[in-house]
Amino acid sequence: MSVKHSDLLELIDLEQIAPTVFEGQPTRYRLPRVFGGQVAGMAMEAASQTLPEPWPAHSVQCQFLRPGSADRPIRFAVERVRDGGSFASRNVDAYQGDVRLFSARMSYHREEVDGFDHQLPVPSTTPPDDLHSAAELAHDRPDEWPQFYREWEQLDIRIVPTGPASAPASTTGLTAHSQVWMRAVEPLPTSRQNTHNALLACIADLTFLSTSLLPHGLPPTHPGVMIASLDHCVWFHRPFRVDEWLLYDQVSPTAYGGLGLCRGAFYTADGVHVASVLQEGLIRPVS
Repeated sequence: MSVKHSDLLELIDLEQIAPTVFEGQPTRYRLPRVFGGQVAGMAMEAASQTLPEPWPAHSVQCQFLRPGSADRPIRFAVERVRDGGSFASRNVDAYQGDVRLFSARMSYHREEVDGFDHQLPVPSTTPPDDLHSAAELAHDRPDEWPQFYREWEQLDIRIVPTGPASAPASTTGLTAHSQVWMRAVEPLPTSRQNTHNALLACIADLTFLSTSLLPHGLPPTHPGVMIASLDHCVWFHRPFRVDEWLLYDQVSPTAYGGLGLCRGAFYTADGVHVASVLQEGLIRPVS
């Protein structure tokens, strides 16, 4: 399937083939391998279906071990690690055939109404209504913007232009900061928080690692660079919906030896901090 021909929920659609084993079909698109974010989202959906209580996920830590093929289904094996009074834990491994592609740990937390509550101020940005969609940019300026964005028609992605005031410059003299607005084009027919969490884990991988290339003056198409996510960690702080605008504030604090580190935060349109993300990936120059 292709994202432009499917509902966003089909990205994490699974068939249960045993009590703790699930299977999903990866989306086919221009990149030569399975999109890692989709594997992470499917793994989260698989794990949440084994919970005795519908507790929301509060964290997921993923490792991408090998590239996968979009021509073959992916099998997700869930290990029930712990079901406690306040927390539940799951491990998930993803396979194509006998080859393990991916491994993750998820933690779920019983909702608590009492407790401390604080966050840092939402960063300044440009409202999404004042921006062009990434699909429009990819259509109008194909030499600068990856055609990959045109295949995500069920997701409205709006990239905030990088300017001198975006963030302090890195040691290269260029900023290592980017911002993106995202939301599903159509309303999603579910309020299940773990479904929205799984979708956020998926889309958080779309624009993240390319932030580590900004200090080196490379366009979003990143010519001459091999780029791949190696790990992907998300913490979910507060409820949200993926079919409502989310600001993804992204920064790359360091890169060295072919590896780039990125950290990010998701905010609702009214400034509520709902999730935090960390990722390290391969950014290897190639001839």
